Amino acid sequence: MEANIDWTLIILTFIVGCGVGALIYHLLNANTGESSDLKQRMNQKEMELARLNENVSEHFARTDELLANMEKNYQSLVGHLQSGAESFCDDASLYKRISKKGRSSQQDSFDGDDYQVPMDYAPKSSGTLSEDFGLEREKIPEPPKGL
Repeated sequence: MEANIDWTLIILTFIVGCGVGALIYHLLNANTGESSDLKQRMNQKEMELARLNENVSEHFARTDELLANMEKNYQSLVGHLQSGAESFCDDASLYKRISKKGRSSQQDSFDGDDYQVPMDYAPKSSGTLSEDFGLEREKIPEPPKGL
């Protein structure tokens, strides 16, 4: 009978060991399943981001192309108006005004006359660190002289 108890104890220990091993395996694999799902979602988001970046780049390239076409069409329109003004305009002052506007729009230059460089200093007359630079003095009325 003692032999039966030893075999029963060995078989029971083996079954419990297998159960504990299966439980540990299940717990360890459950975490890897979630992380693989997380990796898959992250890869999907990265692909979406790459697609979005590509679409944004294409959008700005197309916008630049359309702006270039619009600028070329505008220059053609100005040239057409100038040639029409040359051939159809009898009034010399009107023709000068039209051609002047056309030249200024074609040059796209900056007129320096309307622009003054900002000063980061005070003029020499009032000192470079004068506290009253740019401020107007208040006129204080003088008291009457007869009092």
